Amino acid sequence: MKSIYVALLFFFSISLAMAQSVKPYMAILKTQNEKYKGILYKVDSASVILNHDGEFITVPLNDIKTVQIRTIKKGYKGMNLVKIGTQNPDQYTIDKRGKLVDKWGKEAPTVEEEAGITFFSVIFTAIANAVALPIHAINPNVARFNLDQKEANKINELSYYSIYYQANPDVLAELQQLKSISSTIRR
Repeated sequence: MKSIYVALLFFFSISLAMAQSVKPYMAILKTQNEKYKGILYKVDSASVILNHDGEFITVPLNDIKTVQIRTIKKGYKGMNLVKIGTQNPDQYTIDKRGKLVDKWGKEAPTVEEEAGITFFSVIFTAIANAVALPIHAINPNVARFNLDQKEANKINELSYYSIYYQANPDVLAELQQLKSISSTIRR
């Protein structure tokens, strides 16, 4: 019995922490004829509301075949591996031979060496960004729902990803569901 109370306490603390932060999810709705894409705003018993660039789109639940939920990714910020010239000219001093050296005794690079370093760093930066950009563009599904068979459980699970539900969770319904799950599990 104590473990149930601990589980409920844990559930409520997680619910409270999650209720304070709303995470938007991208939804891709496929119907028989069209495909809708936008931020999942609200799911009710008759329709799904998406926010597509500030415009709300209402799609009836009966028309929806599949729903894909994805996280919203931030834009790609490229890597910068370019090194042009010496970082700090004051780091070099003149030694007994009259050559510029750093504090460890390594000679300063010549103009040709600096040009070569710059040339190769530009090439490696371009290659690194060309490899990293497609990897960043991959955005796998967080969840996928097949709504051909209209099940209330699937619609409830879909609503968990909506902004409206995250801002206004139905804690009593969640508690009832938790009680029903815990009553089926007997030790």
